[in-house]
Amino acid sequence: MGLFSKKEKNERRDSKLNDYFEGYTRKTKSLSTAITKLFGGYTALNDDLLEDLLVTLIEADVGVLTSEKIIDDLKNRIRDNLISSKEAAMEELITIMEEIYDEKSEKPLNLDHEKNNLIMMVGVNGSGKTTTISKLARYFMKKGKTVGLIAGDTFRAGAVAQLVRWAERLNIHCVTGKENADPASVMVDGCRYYKENPVDIIIADTAGRLQNKNNLMQELAKMKRVTGREIEGAPHEIWLTIDATTGQNGLSQAELFLKATEVTGVVLTKMDGTSRGGIVMAIKDQYKLPVRFITYGEDLDSITDFYLRGYLETVVDE
Repeated sequence: MGLFSKKEKNERRDSKLNDYFEGYTRKTKSLSTAITKLFGGYTALNDDLLEDLLVTLIEADVGVLTSEKIIDDLKNRIRDNLISSKEAAMEELITIMEEIYDEKSEKPLNLDHEKNNLIMMVGVNGSGKTTTISKLARYFMKKGKTVGLIAGDTFRAGAVAQLVRWAERLNIHCVTGKENADPASVMVDGCRYYKENPVDIIIADTAGRLQNKNNLMQELAKMKRVTGREIEGAPHEIWLTIDATTGQNGLSQAELFLKATEVTGVVLTKMDGTSRGGIVMAIKDQYKLPVRFITYGEDLDSITDFYLRGYLETVVDE
């Protein structure tokens, strides 16, 4: 039994939630399936159930520390509130997850400047960063925004050409540099181009790999600095792409980017296929970062802004 009845869902699902479910529920919902199956397999609420729930959360990429926090809190609430039914425990579980994510504490997007709101995309190669940029461009264009791109991932073979192809398909401009050019110099060229040819949203690709991690972090920090010199307040947002299918490995890779670039949000990619879903909780609890968007397919429209209520409804229902 889920937290929301079918009648309640139909009444509560506004257009935003409908859009969310249209994409998000295409994933395998492994966490949802595991929790539902686990609660259905026990006849009573007991320590064995809670122990198995802890394992389920960890296996779903919630992470050890966050999972232990959830279960400890759940145990205390069961004791203090004299909870005896599995249904009530399920509702309490969702309440705890909602409190940990703490959506109300999130800062609004810093994309309300008159022109040239610059988003810098960071992430390791293979996380879907360049493809995500094209999806974000399409997302903003559907909202009536003008968009321009900067191809700053100059050291990955084919990255610039890939972004140019997406730009051509979307019929928008993409600023490029020479092959193996200094990424920061491309950022400068891009900012200057858009100062002369303003757009609502600039999305900049960045280096995902250099000779070593230290060089990469220095280069990203440099790219951040030069954009601020060219456009006031830039970059206005720095979004980290994390491949949801890599689970905790994706989080460990992200730590370096968090230290180097002052990330303001996360885009979870590949939330279909083998992703387990729990990584959403780990990201917010461990790094205090909001998940801004999720992607879940190959076409340009397979992206949606993250919606906590939709996520939680997915978690508690098969």
